[in-house]
Amino acid sequence: MKPANKLICSTSVAVLLLLPALFSCVHAAGVKSDPAQADEPFVSAEAPKNEAYYHFTASRMLYLDNRTSESLAELELAEQMDPSSAYLKYNLALMYMSTGRMRDALAKLEESISTDPGFAPSFTLLGKIYASSRDPKDREKSVWILQKAVDLDPDDAESLLFLGIMDTESGNYDSAEIKFRRITELYPDNEKGYYFLGKLYYEKGDYVRAEENYKKALDLNPSFASALLELALIYEQQGKVKESERIYQDVIVLYPNSLESYVRYGNFLFRVNRMEDAKTQFERAEGMDFQNPDLKLRLGLLYIESGDYDKAVEEFRLILMGNPGDDRAKYYLALCYIETGRYEEAVSMLDSIPQYSEFYDESLVQKAYIFEKRDMLPQSMALMEEVYRREPNNEVIVNYLGSVYRKSDRNDDAVTLYRKFLESNPRSETIYYSLGVTYYLIDREQDSIDTMMKLIEINPGHADALNFVGYSYAERGVNLDEAEALIRKAHAISPNKGYILDSLGWVYYKRGNYGEAAKLLKQAAALQPDDPAILDHLGDVYRDMGDTVTALEYYNRGLKMLNNAPSDNPEDMELRESLRNKINLLSGNPKIES
Repeated sequence: MKPANKLICSTSVAVLLLLPALFSCVHAAGVKSDPAQADEPFVSAEAPKNEAYYHFTASRMLYLDNRTSESLAELELAEQMDPSSAYLKYNLALMYMSTGRMRDALAKLEESISTDPGFAPSFTLLGKIYASSRDPKDREKSVWILQKAVDLDPDDAESLLFLGIMDTESGNYDSAEIKFRRITELYPDNEKGYYFLGKLYYEKGDYVRAEENYKKALDLNPSFASALLELALIYEQQGKVKESERIYQDVIVLYPNSLESYVRYGNFLFRVNRMEDAKTQFERAEGMDFQNPDLKLRLGLLYIESGDYDKAVEEFRLILMGNPGDDRAKYYLALCYIETGRYEEAVSMLDSIPQYSEFYDESLVQKAYIFEKRDMLPQSMALMEEVYRREPNNEVIVNYLGSVYRKSDRNDDAVTLYRKFLESNPRSETIYYSLGVTYYLIDREQDSIDTMMKLIEINPGHADALNFVGYSYAERGVNLDEAEALIRKAHAISPNKGYILDSLGWVYYKRGNYGEAAKLLKQAAALQPDDPAILDHLGDVYRDMGDTVTALEYYNRGLKMLNNAPSDNPEDMELRESLRNKINLLSGNPKIES
């Protein structure tokens, strides 16, 4: 049987949930020349001049006694007495950073560099601050500063580390590898060099070497959470789901208050389709940070995925209470309203999403869907055409606009739309399939088959295309051996699809092998009990076998199914009329009820 042409406009929630994990060590703050060291004042053995030494020593003692404000005051006095000391300015910058005075810290580092252009630690710290910035200009500036630090001190592992991280992010893998390996040579007992080598190989897709380096890092530090979590991700990608889950559970035992660990574990559980367990982890994470809108968003999406729309609505409303302008929450709240038939509320929420929002086009698509559901096809089409003008190469938009054209009896426009898209996207399986279906609907059967065969060339394992061509042959009673081969291949790929077994049964029906046809069609009906077309085929088989009673039973079941779920889909309307006709003819009443 040809699969029903059901095109869904809603964005896949599953795809949206596959967000980047929150837990990341890309910007590893607190890594000094030996990456194990922390950024603290007074780390150098260099001493200031005699007149400043007293205040410097007093500052250091006060700092060790956790009397930070008094320590800072003494260090500022020391710098006033020795303004030519780059070392004092460097330590003062560290003190400013520890108290949140980043502007003062940056200014003091600039002074330190100006005072002594050969003092490498100030270049390292300044470069690291800029490297951790989200501003691309700052990050560009950091490369020159960190490289200067390395020129001054070739063994500066901290600067090498950050340069390597930025090389990795920009795809300069060879350069990054040299830097990370240099760190492991300088400090073979430190886990971070191996960890970032693992990250590098992961980015390159070399999971074997990534795993090796993560394990080296863990040999040095078995409780290194970042390496554990990255190793869990590699195991998951290798299909070692149990090993991956065990690591997530171990990390939570080691760090029971780590919000990121629960989030990562929740993401993992979602990816392996354990929705209830995923919700549990995100609910635990939310309990640790109830005001976190990102957690509420993820939890709300999980509730949508499991069909618990009331809870999803609650999460999105809580986000909007804290931030009424959160367009993400507005959009997903509207989706909940759509799924529960609250179309007026959905439209109101979608209308509140401004044009500059990244969710604006998606909001128009959802409004178009609402209009389509209400049979307001011109309004739906106008919205979709507006989105299409901005996103002509968006496969989802093109596919849905084409479905609206088809529903509006503008099949030729759908064909033109699909063919134009395929000119610039010649391997789009989705659009090839939709084009083939559209040709079928306008009785261009050979074009339909040719299009589906092109799709099979692109993807020989496309079960629906294989089934489509096989059923088309069976429907016409031609090429039945080829039809059987195509459908059996589709069945091997998707063994639990009732409509594919229905197609195979129809091949046997066309051959006159009614017994085998009935057997296959019953199996199809068991797999897909809500498909009236399969019941129609079963009725035909028993009618031609001379079993009128059983044929009528199947015809009536199919008609009842269609009447219980009224549809204006042309295929459903045609099948409803056909079933009424067959029932009346077999009942001895050739009149067709309207």
